Amino acid sequence: MSRTSEPARARWAGIPDLPGPDATWRLARDGYAFGLRGYRQVGADAFHTRLMGREVVVARGAEAAHVFGQPDAFERRGAIPRSVVHLLQDDGSVQQLEGQRHASRKRIMLDLAQEERAGLVDAFRDAWPQVAAEYAHRPVPVREVASLALTRAALAWAGIAVDSAREQALSGDFDAMVSRAGAIGPLNWVARARRQRTEAWATEVVQDLRARGDRASVAGGLAHHEDEGRPLDERTAAIELLNLLRPTVAVARFIAFAVHALRMHPDWASQIRGGEPAATRWAADEIRRFYPFFPMVGGIASEPFGLHGEWFEDGQWMLLDLYGTDHSPELWERPDVFNPGRFATASPLSVVAQGVGDHLAAHRCPGELATTDLLVATLEMLTQGPAYAVPEQDLRISLRRMPAEPEDGMIVVFGA
Repeated sequence: MSRTSEPARARWAGIPDLPGPDATWRLARDGYAFGLRGYRQVGADAFHTRLMGREVVVARGAEAAHVFGQPDAFERRGAIPRSVVHLLQDDGSVQQLEGQRHASRKRIMLDLAQEERAGLVDAFRDAWPQVAAEYAHRPVPVREVASLALTRAALAWAGIAVDSAREQALSGDFDAMVSRAGAIGPLNWVARARRQRTEAWATEVVQDLRARGDRASVAGGLAHHEDEGRPLDERTAAIELLNLLRPTVAVARFIAFAVHALRMHPDWASQIRGGEPAATRWAADEIRRFYPFFPMVGGIASEPFGLHGEWFEDGQWMLLDLYGTDHSPELWERPDVFNPGRFATASPLSVVAQGVGDHLAAHRCPGELATTDLLVATLEMLTQGPAYAVPEQDLRISLRRMPAEPEDGMIVVFGA
């Protein structure tokens, strides 16, 4: 679609342009605040720009979330950089499929992540005090503790037995896949090498599960899953196994934010410590809304759509600003204030930190409910479980870093 002639310009009248020929450098500079600063500059909740030379519309808010969340309205392939795809999804995975194949593959992920999530939470409740004891009496970033506890829990839940050395390696590899997804150059290459190492391990796991005929365990059921009447090839089954384990470990970032929230908001910490279930779940939802997790989700329109009075043809690239929507004054009263009490009336489904739309047919993470349950368990254990101290450190969170975390890593000392 050309934007050079006057007739073509008229078709773009509904959404303003972000000044400048290409905003790639601004995205790298601003991080999560890229959309927020752009909306302020153009005076609207959406804008046109170019990223890496491609025309794109960036938007936040209720209308944008509704449009983007329509079933099968946006395709995933080609919507995010290949360097990110290879670390977080990879070719042939459920996130790279469309239509009926996507729905069929995602159904099994949903069944595992939602119907079986209580077992994962129980395994995490067992793992957390074990790992906290292993790190006792020394300063450590809480994300490191959480990553290992989540790895141990996810493996136990899936029915995969490994030795401590493999467990440590997997914890580090899963964390690197998430931490370096937004990096370019050598940092991304090293993380992709670690991804390849974990894929080789997962392939061996799939081979072993199939050889033993294990269909009863979580991992065994996934290893024997059939797509269109045929078993998945070993590599694809291995990738999907990683797509079950890696997102579980990614919750470690929310856990670091949970420690941050308890430190910065002692009034809510007191309510949670007092065993108020409603306050605990509200806090889990507010952590997901308030703190920066995944910045945006992208899609290529598979059909024409309208947004803010403008009409777009199929093939249009769109980025839905997740962080911007979770901080939109249209949707949230005083969005920049941490206030779990808002969820006394607000729906947790309004939080888009893990995508929008239906869990099966649209761009919403199948593990969203498990994430919330894991955060509830974490808040309970942080306030009622193994004692820890938070030493003096820089607790600021820069929105320029993707993924974000407190400046000094949210250091804790267990057993203090």
